[in-house]
Amino acid sequence: MSSDVPFGNRYAHWYTCNQTDPDRRLHEEALQQVVGAVEAGEITTLDGVRSPLSRRIAEHHRINTFEMNYNWACSPQDWACPCCRRSKFQISRPGAKGQILAKLVIHHDHMGEALRTAFLKEFRESGTNTAQIDGSRLVDRIGKAFAAYEEVLLCEDCNNADSKAKNLIGTPSYFSFSVNQIREFIQPSDHRPHEIDGAKARRAWDLAKAAYELRMRLIGEVARAAATDSHWFEIHPSDSCAIPVFGDRKGFPGDFIIEQWVYPEPLAIALGRNTSVTTPNFSRWRTDKPQKAKSLPQNFLAILSSQEHQAKSWSELPPDWHCPICRRSKQETVEVGTGGKLGINHKGGPRKGRWASVNRFCNHCFAVFSALKREVVQTLGVDSHDTHAAVGPDDLAKIIIARPNTPHAIRGDLALQLLERVIEAHKR
Repeated sequence: MSSDVPFGNRYAHWYTCNQTDPDRRLHEEALQQVVGAVEAGEITTLDGVRSPLSRRIAEHHRINTFEMNYNWACSPQDWACPCCRRSKFQISRPGAKGQILAKLVIHHDHMGEALRTAFLKEFRESGTNTAQIDGSRLVDRIGKAFAAYEEVLLCEDCNNADSKAKNLIGTPSYFSFSVNQIREFIQPSDHRPHEIDGAKARRAWDLAKAAYELRMRLIGEVARAAATDSHWFEIHPSDSCAIPVFGDRKGFPGDFIIEQWVYPEPLAIALGRNTSVTTPNFSRWRTDKPQKAKSLPQNFLAILSSQEHQAKSWSELPPDWHCPICRRSKQETVEVGTGGKLGINHKGGPRKGRWASVNRFCNHCFAVFSALKREVVQTLGVDSHDTHAAVGPDDLAKIIIARPNTPHAIRGDLALQLLERVIEAHKR
């Protein structure tokens, strides 16, 4: 870990001169001072597309375009992956789009998701009509207690190796390998994705299988599982920070005086975050095959009522309410999501023009409208301004195929016609 001298860089000097100034409009100036200090090599506990390290990486690969994420920009330049032991320089590699990939990810266990899914399954199958608010809160609180390891910052190649190994040997969906387990079956090399030894991955799973199955037996064995947590919980070494990302880490020299004036998200953007060269497919909303419809459990209201914000959304609408666009009933707008999760969320209309009579409409109609607007913005290259004026509730109703408790299917031909019409309207 780098040992920055807290008051030995240009930002520290600026901070000393301005720390007593109550004018918070100096945030932008502070941000520029931090970025300048990073680029000059005076602050090395942060990174960026123009840091000394990045300049070295760009020179090595003979590429100047970076695809850098938040975790890379806001972690130290001398950070090394605790799994494969590679430095940031060794991790960097060219991407398929002719860019330098500079990505770090937080690797985590999925047992909290498994516990929530198991809770909802038991709730549905029991058929109880009594809201279990305390039970729902309990699930949220103790989910991490069943994790096999702490969340930890890894290079993207190590995190991808976990997914590839699981697919290769066919582990259960909620299982993830820990850092030590991943290290056993990867074959790392500089500037390349890891090779995976399938036989070693299978041995790692064979050794972890019993503990995983124990954790999955939640009901009736929680006390015994907690008493033997040393069988599965892997503690990150106390002499290093598991997630050394600015804004979350503690005790890094110089961070305190930066945090007084600079917010993490604007800092990450200024350092090079959001420099991806990958273009999302904005047409998927109207071209992809719709997902299979799902049925609502009989005791859905008790499940909704166990989540306070969902209960509030349900109670705010009258019993006879129907979405003014898709005409589905209040009950039909409850979405059945992954793992049996239920959700209800309605949006307010602009209450003007063709939308004057629309007070609230369902989240699925809002999702279609938002996807249309995003494609308009992407096509034009500029903000679409008031899309509500170009698209009315009746336009949306024509392109959707409403289905109970499931996102809308889309009439692709009509959606394309509407898209082209809206684009032409914005050009005029």
